[in-house]
Amino acid sequence: MRGVFVLGMHRSGTSAAARLVNLLGVPTCVDADLLRTTRDNPRGYWESASMTAFNDRLLDALGCDWSCPVELAPGWERDESLAALRAEARELFPAIFPTEQWVWKDPRNCVTLAFWLACLEVEPVVVLVHRSPLEIAASLFARDDLESMYSLALWERYLRGCLSSIGGLPTLVTDYESLLSDPHDWSEGARAFLDGAGVTAGSIREEDARSFVEPALRHASFTADDLREAPGVSGSQLRLFEALEELRGAHDGFPGVPLPAETRSTEALLAVRRGARAGERALRDRYEELETYARDLGERFLELEEYARGLQQQHAALEEYTRGLREQHAALEEYARGLQARVGGT
Repeated sequence: MRGVFVLGMHRSGTSAAARLVNLLGVPTCVDADLLRTTRDNPRGYWESASMTAFNDRLLDALGCDWSCPVELAPGWERDESLAALRAEARELFPAIFPTEQWVWKDPRNCVTLAFWLACLEVEPVVVLVHRSPLEIAASLFARDDLESMYSLALWERYLRGCLSSIGGLPTLVTDYESLLSDPHDWSEGARAFLDGAGVTAGSIREEDARSFVEPALRHASFTADDLREAPGVSGSQLRLFEALEELRGAHDGFPGVPLPAETRSTEALLAVRRGARAGERALRDRYEELETYARDLGERFLELEEYARGLQQQHAALEEYTRGLREQHAALEEYARGLQARVGGT
């Protein structure tokens, strides 16, 4: 089985890249499982709803979510605490991707890829979409109201995680601008790369490629010089961007990349959000506990009401029985008086 993993930070063009690979003849997940279009992605996400939900659960098990990923130590994917998730993943994935070759796009895989490579019997091929983090930050601000410095930290964590997971794999590093400016030419380059990596791919008509990729959907544009001059961009983030720029193109085996130390503020920013997330989760859990308690009280109240109705019915029955006894007693007294009268008259 050969699988094409389309990787890249959220809002970097991974949806467009996945769709173009799909139009080259590489199947996505089963149609019923595709995420629906939204205002943020009117052309579609080309992403599996089930696998996105699973990745969210996996990140939750790691103590984070897509917006505040933890820094993972080598070998984390084999941790015993993830055994149940690994077993579930091996059953779920073939049901969602039942073909011998497929394309799977989910930005979360920048963080979780090692888990999937350990779980799946797959010959992986990677398409890594690279976009200016300033453009990503502008898009995340519009969609999620994330501040620029936070988005830069998130981009840094995602791309560092991605680069540390794809060493030695056939990889196409492509930039978002090339995909937008000439989607047909991009598709032809992707087809040549995929063929060389053992993935069967066909051609795509120019009008089909252009009808799907709409340059007008790009709402922000920044150059490399803009990034160098932008306030808040750390030296480590700039060097990471420049490394990605140099890596553009096809690699039979992705080379090891000596990464600069992560920006000191990155973990601090992400940790604050994780703390807020943990607080929100604790409140949600407490609310659910109170809801359960309230439901139990309601059910107990209904039981008590039913019991009270039973007691009332028993009380009414006893009153009726008492009335019957009184009537019998009165009848017996009347009978006794009659006997006495007859005896006295003899």
